[in-house]
Amino acid sequence: MIKVALVEDDPNIRSFVADYLEESKEFEFLIASETAEDFLEGSKLGPAPEVLLLDINLPGMSGLEAIRAIKGRFPEVEIIMFTIHDDSDFIFKALCAGGSGYLLKSTPLPRIKESIHQVHRGQAAISPSIARKVIEYFRPQKKQLEELTPREMQIVQCMVDGLSYKLIADKLMVSINTVCYHVKNIYRKLQVNSKAEVIARTLKKGPE
Repeated sequence: MIKVALVEDDPNIRSFVADYLEESKEFEFLIASETAEDFLEGSKLGPAPEVLLLDINLPGMSGLEAIRAIKGRFPEVEIIMFTIHDDSDFIFKALCAGGSGYLLKSTPLPRIKESIHQVHRGQAAISPSIARKVIEYFRPQKKQLEELTPREMQIVQCMVDGLSYKLIADKLMVSINTVCYHVKNIYRKLQVNSKAEVIARTLKKGPE
């Protein structure tokens, strides 16, 4: 069972989503908190969540600010932003800060469940309308992608396919350290700072 938690300040949404996740036999629902501070305090003595649904507009510490604090406490947690905001600024701040997914609050409950499984497997979980914004955000120069080595292009394709670094290492039969070394070079060559940006630039390039 995947250990899941929720941070959402709207009591109706919090109760609605928490009840659905708690009733699912696929999850162990740990805690539903109103603020990031409450979550960090309330989770001190309990088990570490594996997936967290995190609102952006929160009283006190915002969801964007909370990502690093939560990752500092739970380095392995996968964070899905759960928000009403669909503008590029919020999307990229969240993904670049360490978010593993970005869902709008209009997302149907079964899709939320599917997204939890996706990020737990090391894949990205993004609402379709958000994915389009990711793709449209960048206008890469073709020359930048052509600078990548064949091995780097293999890794980029694995990123686009939604594989985690561990799964990429397993697929290519190399160590995670080797994957990280190549990823650093990919970021430098593409002049980006996150996996989300690599994916965006590659998808925007499109087929030859």
